[in-house]
Amino acid sequence: MLEHYVVFRPHPGREDRLADAVRELAAAVAGAVPGLLELTWGENTNPSGLARGYTHGCLGRFQDARAFDAYWEHPAHQRFMARLDEVCADRFAIDYATGGTDPVGGTDPADRGSSG
Repeated sequence: MLEHYVVFRPHPGREDRLADAVRELAAAVAGAVPGLLELTWGENTNPSGLARGYTHGCLGRFQDARAFDAYWEHPAHQRFMARLDEVCADRFAIDYATGGTDPVGGTDPADRGSSG
C-alpha cells in the first residue's frame, strides 16, 4: 500500500477556499479511481503545525503506485492542483509504502514535481 500525506498552508483568509477545494476533490475521486482505498482530510489540530500556518491535511491510501499514478492524472486531481496555487502559500507531501510490501510498478513520486 502507498500512503500519500499532504499538509497545506493557505494564504491568509483563504482557509475556506482550501477546505472547499479539498472537499470537491474528495467527492470527485470517490469511487472513480481504481485502487484508491481511502481519501480523508480535515482541519489541523496539532499546535506545532498550526504555529507554522499549516491549517489542513489530506491522506490518500492507495493499493499501489499504479493506483496513485491514476489518481495523480485524474482530471479532478489536476483541477485541484491548479487551485492550490491560488489558495496555498505552501504545501508539502510525504509518500511511503506500508504493509511490508513495496508498491512496485508506478512512477517515482519524486519525478512528479510539486506536491499535492
